[in-house]
Amino acid sequence: MEPDYTVPNRSSISNALSLKYSDLRGQISAIVANSTALSFTTDIWTSVSMEAYMAVTCHFITQEWKLSDFVLETKAFQLSHTGINIAQQLGDAADALSIPNYKRVAVVHDNASNMKLCTEMLKKEPEKWGNVQGVCCSGHTLQLCINTALTQDRIRRTVAAARNLVGHFKKSAKATAALKEKQTQQNVVDHKLIQDVATRWNSTCEMLNRLVEQRWPVTAVLSDPSITKKGDRTLDLTADQWKLAQETAEVLGPLITLTELLSQEANLSLSATVPMLFNLKKRHLSPEEDDSPAIREMKKTLVTEIDSRWQLLSLEPGSIYLLSSALDQRFKHLKFLENEKKDLVYIEVVRLAEHLHQQQTVPEMEELSGSHGEEETAAAVPPPKKKRWEISMLMQSDDDEEEEEHGDSAKKEMEQYLKDTTKVQSEKYSPWWKQNSDRYPKLAFVAKHLLCVPATSTPSERIFSKAGYVVNKTRSSLLPENVDKLIFLAHNMKRV
Repeated sequence: MEPDYTVPNRSSISNALSLKYSDLRGQISAIVANSTALSFTTDIWTSVSMEAYMAVTCHFITQEWKLSDFVLETKAFQLSHTGINIAQQLGDAADALSIPNYKRVAVVHDNASNMKLCTEMLKKEPEKWGNVQGVCCSGHTLQLCINTALTQDRIRRTVAAARNLVGHFKKSAKATAALKEKQTQQNVVDHKLIQDVATRWNSTCEMLNRLVEQRWPVTAVLSDPSITKKGDRTLDLTADQWKLAQETAEVLGPLITLTELLSQEANLSLSATVPMLFNLKKRHLSPEEDDSPAIREMKKTLVTEIDSRWQLLSLEPGSIYLLSSALDQRFKHLKFLENEKKDLVYIEVVRLAEHLHQQQTVPEMEELSGSHGEEETAAAVPPPKKKRWEISMLMQSDDDEEEEEHGDSAKKEMEQYLKDTTKVQSEKYSPWWKQNSDRYPKLAFVAKHLLCVPATSTPSERIFSKAGYVVNKTRSSLLPENVDKLIFLAHNMKRV
């Protein structure tokens, strides 16, 4: 159509890509530098060319109180996957954007031992990572709880029988065509059966739900001798198994909803984790009179696993889960806790607010003086946790001179905040704090630190979905640095 047009060669495209990457990285550096606090997620993925890549994403709340995120890098990981090596590469990603230690709040990762060791190594470097917290992915933790519950003998055998039944229809074109015909005859919705995947527990729930929905067309196909061989008719589930399959799917349904809510990037998810888990235990996992013994045992196992893996019954008042819940307007009254423990959580929020208020100007002074000595270490490491009687004195004491100098204390802000009944009708971001941050400046500063932490590591896993399109079979020879640039641009361009 345009004979005079010269198609750019490989070098031209590569140079244009590098220039765009450098320009966008500069913009992101400026945005990150203007943020109050950041959290990170990380994970490791293997491409079709059998090269390992480690993705690092950062999450923060903007000055307009909107949740935002960027992918920092997706770099080749050629070393052994030890916690020390992961910590080193994660540190390099944060250092490349000159993210100071006092802004590094948390690292969200899966439950692998090397990832847990990684955060332990980061805690040993307060000069780089301050008081960073390691947070296990809630989605992965919930999956471990459910996998344990599904190992119960009767449920395990029912799921295996359902899997074999679905597999029969997946392998037989004749049975699939007959199923479609039976659906029309019985006026059942035309849905295909779903085969579960071992690494996705929610697919097991979807498989059982779909099978129960299509029970009578499936039974009709299996009982038709002209379609199904005599030996395959035994694939049909027994009446007890059909009932158990339905009950199991009903128990797992709310857990799927919880996982989806915690995985949505636009939600304040970490602050909702513990309140939702307590609500789940109370409303959906409490035994009912008409529950079968297998379902009762399943619910009991789920409750035990959730309590154990999240340590719900022994959460410390200074837990990042409880602190973030206290600063989420939806859950600030902490109704799932006893009154005494609530007060301790509020005390910890006040202590953290005063500490951050005192230290937020120190980094600016250090940047002007170029000093990185004892003051920087003091800013990075919070004071040791106060004893019970010391905390009580903190809440009871009231230094008039200090309050006159610094305005309302964090204690007074907390008292007013708990009495505040102002509501904002919105499902996204944190509009309540956007409208009320001027009234509670110290608490708002803490909120930006704690509410930016996602509950799951799915943001870094979603990067690998993009990476799968970039590093495909026809582009398996891409250099690792070009893979990093392409994914960086693909994810971040629409966010800047």
